[in-house]
Amino acid sequence: MMEFLNNFFSTSQFIPHGHCYLWKPELVWLHLVSDVLIGLAYYSIPVMLVYFVRKRRDIPFGWMFLMFGTFIIACGTTHLMDVWTLWYPTYWLSGLIKAITAFVSVLTAIELVPLIPQALALPSPAQLETANSQLAKEITERIRTEEVLRESEQRWQLALRGNNDGIWDWNVKTNEVFFSARWKEMLGYEDHEISNHLDERLTRVHPDDLNWVTQAVQDHFAQKTPFYIAEYRVICKDRTYKWILDRGQALWDENGNVVRMAGSHTDITGRKQVEEALSSLLYQLENKVEQRTAELKTINQSLQAEITERQRIEQALRESEQRFRAAFHQAAVGIAHVDIDGRWLLVNQRLCDIVGYTLEELQLLTFQDITHPDDLNADLKYVDQVLADKIQTYSMEKRYFCKDSSIVWVNLTVSLMREPSGEPKYFIAVVEDITERQAAQRDRKQWEEQIKASLLEKEVLLKEIYHRVKNNLQVISSLLSLQSAYIKDKDDLVIFKQSQQRIASMALVHEKLYQSQDLAKIDFGEYIRDLVASLFSAYEVDEDAIALTINIDEQLFLGLDTAIPCSLIIHELVSNSLKYAFTTDINGTIYIGIQKNHDHQVTLVVSDNGIGLPSNFNFKNMASLGWQLVDALTNQLGGNLHITGASGVECHMVFTLG
Repeated sequence: MMEFLNNFFSTSQFIPHGHCYLWKPELVWLHLVSDVLIGLAYYSIPVMLVYFVRKRRDIPFGWMFLMFGTFIIACGTTHLMDVWTLWYPTYWLSGLIKAITAFVSVLTAIELVPLIPQALALPSPAQLETANSQLAKEITERIRTEEVLRESEQRWQLALRGNNDGIWDWNVKTNEVFFSARWKEMLGYEDHEISNHLDERLTRVHPDDLNWVTQAVQDHFAQKTPFYIAEYRVICKDRTYKWILDRGQALWDENGNVVRMAGSHTDITGRKQVEEALSSLLYQLENKVEQRTAELKTINQSLQAEITERQRIEQALRESEQRFRAAFHQAAVGIAHVDIDGRWLLVNQRLCDIVGYTLEELQLLTFQDITHPDDLNADLKYVDQVLADKIQTYSMEKRYFCKDSSIVWVNLTVSLMREPSGEPKYFIAVVEDITERQAAQRDRKQWEEQIKASLLEKEVLLKEIYHRVKNNLQVISSLLSLQSAYIKDKDDLVIFKQSQQRIASMALVHEKLYQSQDLAKIDFGEYIRDLVASLFSAYEVDEDAIALTINIDEQLFLGLDTAIPCSLIIHELVSNSLKYAFTTDINGTIYIGIQKNHDHQVTLVVSDNGIGLPSNFNFKNMASLGWQLVDALTNQLGGNLHITGASGVECHMVFTLG
């Protein structure tokens, strides 16, 4: 028995009925919706029959109505089983239900045969009288209904004429459509120019809109949407297109089939044009918003950086304010903020200690009140210059009257704070008590005057020494010149002249020291130019044949201990170039360069582009007095000398200033 039941309700022996429809959604849904609606209708009819029988107890053969109800319910169940077997192939159960339906159907037909004669004999005079009475009532009701319908028709026609929308009414079964005069007028047609057929409507829909308009109608017919609504373009008589808002509502019969649909047309062309304009404006606005957003993002990043910087500055200002307050109140000198009219606005404790007043007492006074009369005019003159923006700050020594009428000497430094607009705000005054220093200065002035007098005497004496040394060297040079007149040997005469030139170079150093503002140093650049000029004159050099280039740092000042060795080295090197570097048919250049770096190292370069030196030249092995003198003076300066002579001669010496 269990095996029979399992096979009876099994779904694995057969394939679902949906396979017969190839699972096409349109076909499946067609059968599904149809069978469900039929089943629901079949179930609702017996309910009404039972209700009718219960209300009309006087009707004979009530059991026959129950037989009809059973038959109809069985039929409805077979339709619902058709829905079930689309997915679940319980065909044994479906067949059983159909067999029961067949049995009930046959039994009902058999039972109905003998009832026909009885049913034909049912009407009675009482019933007919009642029926006639009911018929009269129905006729009266029909007349009243027709009157109401006429009034409704009048209102309908009035609404059609007064409504600005076009009205349409579609008989789905016949595809006949009623178009109101306004509907036709919207498209530019007269009433007789459009027939009452569905094609008059469909052929005027824009081809690009037709498919989805048709889909919207089908969705409403399938009751997927509560009402039909669509916006689409319709071609007019003048071949232009209008935008139409189309709305409608369908009417279904008891079987769920659409029998009628009515609706309206509204011209929305103007609204669409506005929407397109708004869409264009919105697109432009969105672009501008995007651009503005990007700008705002950049600005926001900039503002964020500025906020961070401002927070840092505010923190620094707070720290600065704390440091200012600490420095203001704990300073070893008096500090005050003074109003433009001279009132004390803010003072520290040190200023109160200097003048002997309390803070409250000072704020009732002005600086003019406690300034010594002999110093007031000078102070006010400075104040006027600061206010006129002629000077930024001023300092002066002045006297204040203390609270106990004593006098205190102070060193006053004043500056002015201004508003961002440039208007004066208040003065900042720094007051230093110099009473003791003032007393000491009086004693020191006498001492300074004595020192100045002594220095003046020493300066005169030192200049006299330089002058006498220069004169003595010139006397020696003159004696050598006189002595050279008695020398017959040419070599001895050259030696005498070289010695005379060396003495002249040393004399020139003392002459420059004598002329210098600083008696300890000379302007070495100026000295070199005078020295080389004298050498060119002594050797009777043609300036057109030999050019001189001098490159010396400005403001190069050398003391006596450095200037004399350097001058003699340059004297020897330039003399050698003038004597040996150039033959009579060669034009050349002599270069002298002196530079000083930050480490006080001096680089001296003397070069020429003459015939150069022999390949085996070594100045340390030379018997020449000039080269021996150059070597000795280089060692005296603690320098290094390097000489190259492959192409011309270049002497490169580096030494450090003491």
